[in-house]
Amino acid sequence: MNVKQLTNEAVDVTDWLRDEEFAEYPEGARDKTLLYCPNPSPYSFLKAGHRYLFKRSSPRYSEQFWVEIFAYQLGTRMGIPVPATFVAYDSKKEQSGALIEWFLNQIGSFSQEVLIPGGDYCQQYIPNFDRKKGKQHNFETVAQIFGDLSKKHAGFSEDWKTYWAKTFIFDALIGNTDRHQDNWGIIENPPTGEMRISPVFDNGTSMGHEISPTKFDSYTDASQLEKYLNRGWHHMKWKLSDTAQAGHIELLKKFINKYPETRQLMVTCLKMVNYETLKTILDNLVEFDVPVRLSKERANFMLELLNFRYQRLLNELQS
Repeated sequence: MNVKQLTNEAVDVTDWLRDEEFAEYPEGARDKTLLYCPNPSPYSFLKAGHRYLFKRSSPRYSEQFWVEIFAYQLGTRMGIPVPATFVAYDSKKEQSGALIEWFLNQIGSFSQEVLIPGGDYCQQYIPNFDRKKGKQHNFETVAQIFGDLSKKHAGFSEDWKTYWAKTFIFDALIGNTDRHQDNWGIIENPPTGEMRISPVFDNGTSMGHEISPTKFDSYTDASQLEKYLNRGWHHMKWKLSDTAQAGHIELLKKFINKYPETRQLMVTCLKMVNYETLKTILDNLVEFDVPVRLSKERANFMLELLNFRYQRLLNELQS
């Protein structure tokens, strides 16, 4: 369910309590700080006392954090389990960022759950797995991991094929190139033995975030957009012996060939949104007044890029 944040409700995290153990969250390339929401909560869409990740942009791409916020709003409309993400800023430091709801369940300030990153499992299944670059990251091994988990653990009941079908169609639509081995995982609750798949998190390396505003005019027709789309690759290969990562559409086709029942699910997810949905989300986001605003120019660029991908994916899946 999409939780509504009004354009006059950007969250100022200046005085939020830092989690001292993870004050500057170590994972990933962008600066992040783990914070506690005040009690009482300043807004109805925030959980009092809950942890949130305040995630800024890469220094090279000042508007990148907007991609995370857009991805949440798009994902929830498509039925994709993306962590709740809101517009936030630090008024003292004059920083803007995405405020991402911590997806581990907790009692008070204590979390009973732990996230086991996918890379931990890959290391168990692939000899000499390159944890840093993840060059051996591949779906056939991932499928083996999930198949074994389903057989061995009674507490693991999720439909992992549905999860990956939704994740792959979402990544293909937004052009995510960073679904690496630590951007998915299994959440375990040691006291109960229950296990569940992580939500689809860390979606910022997508939607043309790296394109400079001075280059927007270079993507004004279908041929240019097609070239850009074809340069995009998913982080995963299909199988371990492949020499290169799979293209987004290539990966979808191979997944559907192996699991034909997922084709309609992907089409259904796509058809839950349309051009007007994309435009409405972006038009709303440009209205937020924070130190780094989403420019109308970038919003328009994102809209055209997303719509081009959307139409291409529908054509591929329905042909």
